[in-house]
Amino acid sequence: MPPPSLLLLLLPFLATASMDMDFKCIAKDCGSEMARAAIDPTFWRSSKCELGCNDVYDEDTTPEKLVYQNCTTICALTYESQAGDDFLACAMNNDCVTFPEIPGECPMPEVSPDLSLATLAGEWWQHRGKNALWDCYPCQHIHSMFLVDDADWCAQTESPVGGPVQAPCWNYTYSYDLYVEDGTQYFGQSWQLPADTPAGEQIDIYYEYMGSYHNETWFLLDAVEDKYVLLVDCSYMNTWIDVGSIVWVRPGVVLSDEDNASIAAVYKAKLGWDFDDFCYDTHGDANCDGPASAPAPSLGERRPAPRWGKGKFPFWSKSTLALAEEIMA
Repeated sequence: MPPPSLLLLLLPFLATASMDMDFKCIAKDCGSEMARAAIDPTFWRSSKCELGCNDVYDEDTTPEKLVYQNCTTICALTYESQAGDDFLACAMNNDCVTFPEIPGECPMPEVSPDLSLATLAGEWWQHRGKNALWDCYPCQHIHSMFLVDDADWCAQTESPVGGPVQAPCWNYTYSYDLYVEDGTQYFGQSWQLPADTPAGEQIDIYYEYMGSYHNETWFLLDAVEDKYVLLVDCSYMNTWIDVGSIVWVRPGVVLSDEDNASIAAVYKAKLGWDFDDFCYDTHGDANCDGPASAPAPSLGERRPAPRWGKGKFPFWSKSTLALAEEIMA
């Protein structure tokens, strides 16, 4: 258990209105992690930055509170540290924290009967996206997706409901540019995805982020070979639900008016969505500066980290909040 002074030192940052922490649980199960975070200057900078997003939680009326998510994500990625990740992961994994609900409901659209993860094999760029935050980061890129028949490699990802991913599995190597305080920063990872989901069914995937489990459900709506794939995703973290959709295109593909009309018809028929509302995503080797080779795993990735609350504190990062609102405008 950490010294009482450490716990008192962290209280102003942990006792926030939108993320409740059980301090007895923290002291009992995450004492060493908290002690390392308490002496890490990057963790303190991240905490100070994220406290600047507090008031926006109540004021944010966007679906899924995307302005709030964007503000806190900018802070978490700008000031990410291993000590901070380990502490928050420990708190989540030991049920020492609870989060407010972020409204959302997975639409559960009809899946095309002939499509599976094999449809996404190879290289793809994101052309357009539904979710105004998570699907609109620039340069979203599947560098490669291929089958790997290596039990040890596949088992690096373990589902809390199905155990380790079995071989063969899909190596899904992707990257994108995420917003940080001074612009964007390249992030990439490789995931182990199950290869045993039959065609025509929703695809449930799990991955580890900051030491804790997260999961998504993917729905493949339509595809034209060597042109595009329409993917709807529902992403879950604790009580947070984010809904989005991506139009993946092969490198160099430019969709025709006929292609766009067909895509719009699918979204309207299956989900009632207007394709005109989707963002256009910067993509392609000529427009993206990420490494040409497959990216190495990094601390950053797509899902949101545990977030701070909305209480009023003396620290107020106006620049971060203004940046978040500008990006979401």
